[in-house]
Amino acid sequence: MPIIDVRFIQDVVATPDQKRQLIEQLTETFVSICGEVTRPFVYCLIHETPQMEWGISGVPMPDLQYLIGERRAEEIRRANEIMAAAVAQQAPLGGGQTS
Repeated sequence: MPIIDVRFIQDVVATPDQKRQLIEQLTETFVSICGEVTRPFVYCLIHETPQMEWGISGVPMPDLQYLIGERRAEEIRRANEIMAAAVAQQAPLGGGQTS
């Protein structure tokens, strides 16, 4: 049985009507790709996590001041530096791809 699993934060992302639309449209998309034979077996599950029961970078959410603040910006900047260094190490000798 195909399972479409949707997760988001409770009372932040979708209204009850939007959840109904998600179930209908995600199922229709799945069936349009995989075939009508799958329709009776497609399960669409929506899981909602209550606010303050999830976090980013160890900070319980939603904490809007953290999301727009300097600490978050610095964490992202540092992660980007680490990723750029890793990509640079993987680049082929001789300068990489040309357009």
